[in-house]
Amino acid sequence: NNNNSSPPPAPASQKKDTKITMSSNSNPSSPSPHQQHQPAQQQRGNNNEYDKAVKSTADDAILAKLSCVEKGYYDDPFISAMSRGASGLVNKATASSMRSCSTSISGSRQGQGPRSCRHPSSMMGNSASSGTEPIIRRGTHARVKAVDRAIDAFLSIPLSATCKNDGTTTANRNIVRQVVVLGAGRDTTYLRHRFGKGSTIHNGDGVRWYEVDHPSVIVQKAHSWLSSCIPEGCSYECDVNVDTGNSYAVTMTSQKGGTIGSSSDEQANPKSRTTTTSNYHLIGHDLRSSPATLFETLTHPRHQYDRSMPTLFVLECVMMYLPEEASWDLLRHLADSPISPPPSSSGMPQDDDDSSSTSPFVAVVVYDPIPSNDRFGQRMIDNLQRAGITGRKDPGSSSDGDKRPQLSLERTRTLSDQLTKLTQSGFDVAVGCDMMNAYDHGILSMDDRRRAARCEMLDELEEFVLLMKHYCLLVGVSSKGRKGDENEKSCNKCVGFQLCSVGKDSLVGFQEGRCVVVHR
Repeated sequence: NNNNSSPPPAPASQKKDTKITMSSNSNPSSPSPHQQHQPAQQQRGNNNEYDKAVKSTADDAILAKLSCVEKGYYDDPFISAMSRGASGLVNKATASSMRSCSTSISGSRQGQGPRSCRHPSSMMGNSASSGTEPIIRRGTHARVKAVDRAIDAFLSIPLSATCKNDGTTTANRNIVRQVVVLGAGRDTTYLRHRFGKGSTIHNGDGVRWYEVDHPSVIVQKAHSWLSSCIPEGCSYECDVNVDTGNSYAVTMTSQKGGTIGSSSDEQANPKSRTTTTSNYHLIGHDLRSSPATLFETLTHPRHQYDRSMPTLFVLECVMMYLPEEASWDLLRHLADSPISPPPSSSGMPQDDDDSSSTSPFVAVVVYDPIPSNDRFGQRMIDNLQRAGITGRKDPGSSSDGDKRPQLSLERTRTLSDQLTKLTQSGFDVAVGCDMMNAYDHGILSMDDRRRAARCEMLDELEEFVLLMKHYCLLVGVSSKGRKGDENEKSCNKCVGFQLCSVGKDSLVGFQEGRCVVVHR
């Protein structure tokens, strides 16, 4: 993280987008001075040990994923470059304290404690260099595949322009889907979906992708991490939005010699191999701050976020680190964010026989721990406290000044708590299951499980089951019909609510008897 003092903002007359251009042969230089144009309220706390600990969890996650890829669990040609310089939260001091937890929780060897009982970020993101264990890789693989399944479901869901009284729809090719990854850190999901093997986003095709994280993290990603991921023969351009000071519009150009995972169309037509990716944005925002500020940045003309378009927010091990009050505030803003365009909106063509346009919706996919009220879950929270993330700065201190607000993890302890929180925040429906059910029953494919089994043996089966039952995958949907639309309910059923379907036709893979559904 860069903690240099911020220079004064540019005069209004000089405010314009500043372009930083790099190629795959470039050696990324020091971050531009524009990276330091951070509002005072977002710079506050950058030197705080608590902030450093939370931001280090991004390193933990990427290192665990790197270990998975190196073992062959899944493919990610970008993760090695993205993980350069990552060190994570786990060090000798914390690792020593984490190994001291009681052996009675899962019957681990005397004196070592249950390995799956470490700090949650290290359970799903241990340092690759220190030797990630099979149980961590298996859990991390499940995490990646479950979140990918939800994203792919959103990207493939049939969207309609109009929903008639008989429930039929007419297609609208002009609808743009939006994916917003909150707390993105070093995440490579966009790169995998856009350029990787089996990519699902071709030539931009109607998808805008946003990554949101603390301004200091976004600065590093824009100026260092992403530039190191450029395939050979490709170029990378990063336009700094000086109006916001810490948001970027990113353009990646793929050329014949450097396209990774070309689509069949590109292979059939070599002329199409020169493509430009311009719908990718990096947004600097502290998620503990007002969500209204986040939406102000997203909707800035430079970033083109449209609240009337179908949107998926991804929160992968993010909600757990937010103060409880901030987590509620964020979810309420997300649930309330969809707005319908006026009937004459040029961006949403209307059917001549029916003036009702598709109800815009927002969906969330949440991957988070569910510590429950058992000893294993309490140990998860205790490990976070030792790392300086939960509770008092010093567990032995009695000073009120060392207290921190309770995190969402400490208050939202069960699957039922998580789902109820979504619906009470304004989501119309929420569905979820623990990760053991996700692994065994529908969300992870049989091919994914077979590939994981071929990578390495898993001896700690009981620990693995215990670990997976303390994490969950949730999907929630909030849909807004246009005012006065009597067919709103019918129209809603045609679009976003399909993401929360259960059974053999579930887009995400939720199965009857293996998940919980809650309606508002």
